[in-house]
Amino acid sequence: MNFKLLSSVFAAVLAFLAFRALNKPLGTNHVQHIMSTDAVMGASKFSDPKVLAEVAKIRKVAEVPRPTLASGKTAWAMAWTHMVIWYAWKSAYFYADKFPAGDFDNYRTYATLSIKFLVDHHDAEEKTLFPMLEEKIPGSMEKNHEQHEAFLQPLGDLLKYLETVTADKWDVSTFRTKLDALLFPVMEHLADELDSLEPEKLTAKFSEEELQAINTATHKAQATGDSKLELPFVVQNLPPGCEFPPAPGFVKNVLGPWMFYWKYAELWKYTAYPWK
Repeated sequence: MNFKLLSSVFAAVLAFLAFRALNKPLGTNHVQHIMSTDAVMGASKFSDPKVLAEVAKIRKVAEVPRPTLASGKTAWAMAWTHMVIWYAWKSAYFYADKFPAGDFDNYRTYATLSIKFLVDHHDAEEKTLFPMLEEKIPGSMEKNHEQHEAFLQPLGDLLKYLETVTADKWDVSTFRTKLDALLFPVMEHLADELDSLEPEKLTAKFSEEELQAINTATHKAQATGDSKLELPFVVQNLPPGCEFPPAPGFVKNVLGPWMFYWKYAELWKYTAYPWK
């Protein structure tokens, strides 16, 4: 055993724990409380009962113990991914007029990442999940595809706005209006899609081994390969303690906030559940 390496890892863990103990920020619950009492958020589509009803449908699928079979993991992992979108969009909307002076570029990068996460998610589905399921369940993904097409243009317009706008041209009302207009159709789609992935529907045509291959292919299709971007973004846009992503606790609780965090550290204060 390499005791020198082990000692270094142990020292890093202790240093991280000490850092967390001595440098506690406002806290994730406090951030959520501020969002929940913010007047702008209260008047936005994020507080619309119709939107919240769709989010509740997604939560119902996500907030169960992690399934052991691939047939259960398909919808479960998809639901948690959809919750990442909900929380990331919510925090981007909230912070649109609250970023510190001189920090517009970091905010814009985070907001762009939040919208692009959905775009990449849909591209991955269209390339892998949808055609693989359609092979044995023809027509099963047709409604989902049509929903994608319906908001493809406004989603693209929003992404282009974020990618090209400069600090002196930033208009928070324009951004929030575009996001408000998209929120219900997007959340409705994200909830509807889970109906297509019910375990009983999948196992009627696919084996567990085939579904595992589909799950793996879908995950790989969306991965950017930059774990220092992906892991902090996903984990900090989900409530602490949830089982998704299904990575070891050491990865999510130590490597994530200690080693993967720093490359893009200036972005993460805008997440829904910031580590620091």
